[in-house]
Amino acid sequence: MAKLSGIDFTLETTVGHSVGTLMSKVLEQQAQLADQRINQNLLTELVEQFVRSERQLAVAHAAVLAMSRTDGLTGIANRRWFDESLAQELARAVRSKTRVGLLLMDIDCFKLFNDNYGHSAGDDCLRAVAQEVQSIVKRPPDLTARYGGEELVCILPDTDDSGVEAVGNAILDAVRGLAIPHAFSKAIDIITLSIGGVSLIPNEGTTPKQMIEAADAQLYVSKESGRNRLTMAS
Repeated sequence: MAKLSGIDFTLETTVGHSVGTLMSKVLEQQAQLADQRINQNLLTELVEQFVRSERQLAVAHAAVLAMSRTDGLTGIANRRWFDESLAQELARAVRSKTRVGLLLMDIDCFKLFNDNYGHSAGDDCLRAVAQEVQSIVKRPPDLTARYGGEELVCILPDTDDSGVEAVGNAILDAVRGLAIPHAFSKAIDIITLSIGGVSLIPNEGTTPKQMIEAADAQLYVSKESGRNRLTMAS
């Protein structure tokens, strides 16, 4: 009987040891799994933070880029972005053998407006005119920019003479429709524009300067002919 008890004790001890070892391993594995889950959660959180940071950085970069291309007063494209865009558009048109249209415009007698109504009113006027022009020139590839002072300019890709002329006349009508009083104008008693337009198929030797000069020559004709009009290059 004592021998049997010894066997029972040994068996109980062995089983108890095995169960204890097994439980220890189970607990160890559970701890490892818990650590893995913690590490996985931490990794997921870090990845999500990285993605958020990348998105925020992209948004910030886009905002800075937009600011660098925008005229602070009028809210339209600035001269720098116009220069880059015209060069790119001419290069594209050379490759595709397509036309590029350009409108160069000047607010009539703007110095007299500033002198008599004040520079604050002049800024408001320039801003209103710029926004009105941009509302007309609204195809995705088109660009309206402030060229300098009271001069604005529009790039019209893939636009022939009649198309450029139609856009120019629409701009004239829209700006007259603003009915901004200008009692000191040498044209009529509201704010108007003089516009020079050109459309051409550029070749490899065509430069942005040449195209601007062609439009500027027509702008000069518009001014000398009484203002408040569009003149197209023949």
